[in-house]
Amino acid sequence: MKTVGNQTGTKSVLFVCTDNARHSLIAEALLRAQLVPGVRAFSAGLDPADKADSFALSALTLAGLGNEGLWPKHWDGFADPKRPIVDVVVMIGEDAVANLPRTFPGEPEYVEWSFTSNEDLRFHRGVWRDIQMLKPYVDELVDSLCGTFGIQPPKVTADAAE
Repeated sequence: MKTVGNQTGTKSVLFVCTDNARHSLIAEALLRAQLVPGVRAFSAGLDPADKADSFALSALTLAGLGNEGLWPKHWDGFADPKRPIVDVVVMIGEDAVANLPRTFPGEPEYVEWSFTSNEDLRFHRGVWRDIQMLKPYVDELVDSLCGTFGIQPPKVTADAAE
């Protein structure tokens, strides 16, 4: 990852998936739960849903991750040069990788996560599976952010998502 971009000292990570109703919201909640000093998490979608997946929101709460401020947003709001610069853009799934324009201001690092959800696993069970599948990706991202930006790793406490 590059250290170019945000000059405020705070590093911003944007998770993007197709509809910003489930996967990118889960990734945002997982990163927020890590309490990494100086790192802010956001999420957006290529074609945002009208509302977040209600099972995802309730499963996040049940997992102790919290769902405050999680709602579907369009990615282009984060590409506005008047907004704070995004340092890392994480594209979740093939659709986001293929269709997200690389037009963000600054020089963000683009990260691709190959992730597919099993449509047979809906409701809370499917969301719980998605949380467990996304968590290692987020953990690896945190390690990378800490190493690249010289951020102190978060103190390990009880792991809410396990």
